[in-house]
Amino acid sequence: MADSEKQLIKNMPNEVEKIADIPKVQRHFQRKLKKADTQLFSGIRKWQAKRQLSKIRGKKGTPIHIGTKGENKVIKELSKLNDNYHLLCGVRIALSHFITYKQRERLLAAQMDFVLVGPRGVYMIEVKNWSNNFIKNGNYRSPYKQTDKAGLVLWVKLQNMFKNIRVTNVLLSIQGNLDYRQGYKSVYCTSLGNVIPFLKKREISLNRRQVRELVEFLKPYVTKHR
Repeated sequence: MADSEKQLIKNMPNEVEKIADIPKVQRHFQRKLKKADTQLFSGIRKWQAKRQLSKIRGKKGTPIHIGTKGENKVIKELSKLNDNYHLLCGVRIALSHFITYKQRERLLAAQMDFVLVGPRGVYMIEVKNWSNNFIKNGNYRSPYKQTDKAGLVLWVKLQNMFKNIRVTNVLLSIQGNLDYRQGYKSVYCTSLGNVIPFLKKREISLNRRQVRELVEFLKPYVTKHR
């Protein structure tokens, strides 16, 4: 499950276990609300139904809802890869000490949308499902810098156990409207339709044992559901 989906359903009714459940659960509470209107002494049931509906409506159409849809598309696309690839969703890594980023900032931790591990290497994938209007307005943190910093944290963490391991930083634009930036040479930009061809162009660099060891090392850093 994508990390944004975990966050999205965190404060929703317990009946919502994944984003696909939202329409069904919304209809369920709408029916309960209508039923309560026809019954005596139904004030508490009516209030409860309204409260649950409010939780759902408060999240629909929000940036995290849009982001979840984008990340789920990535999961669906990357599931086309064979079983030699392992996709870790929502990885949070904290280092034991501060590191320096570009000689200006101190870094200690990072949240990552996805970490993909397979025979062609380790990939830190940041997903953005941004519209052209959102990008034009410019009221957001640099996705290039965010991707670059997260990839550095992952690389440093892996160095403790896997010397000389390489991490490829991928900025994946669902709508294909983010391009390469000269100031971030270590950030590869791609789109949903091009991500698998991009991965398959890379050279095979890890054997099955190395892939398995990397996955087991990273599993404890996957954020939990609910």
